[in-house]
Amino acid sequence: MTTVWPEADHSLERSYRTLLLAYPRRHRRRHGTELVTTLLEMAAPGQRRPRAGDAVHLIASGLRLRLRLPAGRPLLAVVAVLTALTMGGFGAAAGSWLGAQTFADLPDVAEMTRLTAQATGTSDEALQSRVATPWQTDTAGSTTFVLQPRPMPWRADSPGTVTFSASTWNPDQARQRFAADGWSVSSLTPLNGKHLSAEDDGTFTETSVRGARFSAQSNGLIIHVSGYTTDGSVVSVQAAPARTAAFLPMIVGGTGVGLLVGWLVAASVAYRMVAASPGRRWSAAGLWSAALLVLALPAGALYGNVMRVFRDGDADSFPVMTVHSAFTPGEYYPFGPPWLILGLTVAGALVAVAAILVARPGEQPPQQPALAG
Repeated sequence: MTTVWPEADHSLERSYRTLLLAYPRRHRRRHGTELVTTLLEMAAPGQRRPRAGDAVHLIASGLRLRLRLPAGRPLLAVVAVLTALTMGGFGAAAGSWLGAQTFADLPDVAEMTRLTAQATGTSDEALQSRVATPWQTDTAGSTTFVLQPRPMPWRADSPGTVTFSASTWNPDQARQRFAADGWSVSSLTPLNGKHLSAEDDGTFTETSVRGARFSAQSNGLIIHVSGYTTDGSVVSVQAAPARTAAFLPMIVGGTGVGLLVGWLVAASVAYRMVAASPGRRWSAAGLWSAALLVLALPAGALYGNVMRVFRDGDADSFPVMTVHSAFTPGEYYPFGPPWLILGLTVAGALVAVAAILVARPGEQPPQQPALAG
């Protein structure tokens, strides 16, 4: 005679079914009921929770099956590697973005005005700006019509101010004002530059100018102050967050998670393709290949930023090199529109979703409730 398992032990069955979520869906549909029934029959009388050893074994076995690719299809292994590498780049971007959330906030307009007044010693009106690039984290910076820097494609945003004063700027007094306000300040660095003056005949006269630069840091924010003196003074103030200790580990962790997720997705899609009809299989394979091709450039850009973070960036970098800034619209490459990286990412994701939908297997019978004899 067959008897339904006692009502008191339904919690144990639910726990086993929860642990079986570690297995691929195809395996749960074919063998889930058999596995749960066997585990219930092996359970001790009155047992309400899975044993720790059983739980670890089920999770490890399920993950091992999820990582396995269909046998006898070497091309799928190549596709899985490419998928994992692609997702690794996007995982690095996700880790970079999460790491950037630990950075100090950029000063707003009012705070930037206060910092500018502190740097110049005057309350003269300043021209503020914010610049975003595909290489660096957000920065607040200032530019001048003489020394305006070209945005670098490996950094992120910066608000800036430029102050023109009729009096001579004193860099040592500016440095002392920041130190008195509790900032950790660097020593002064001399600067040499050129000033171009327009003449009435349309020509320009070049004059050598001298200036100075120093940096100040407080509460995770770095300020760069520089100034040149000609007939008047031109003072530039730039602000950016300092890199935190959590930033690099999050990039490494994000890359690892991305590689693992990419392999798991590739393995899942591979089994869906094998179970699909030949027409669907080839259509899905074509779409998945197209998705990898479209995502190749964004992934390459992300890995390029990873290389810059570890090769060129350090704790004192200004602004901080980031990975996720590759999605910031800008001239990352000398070809294509500014939104090229972001646009290809969205297009590649849509094609990948289409491949998964096309490769869906046919309907299979639902899982039956577990019974114990």
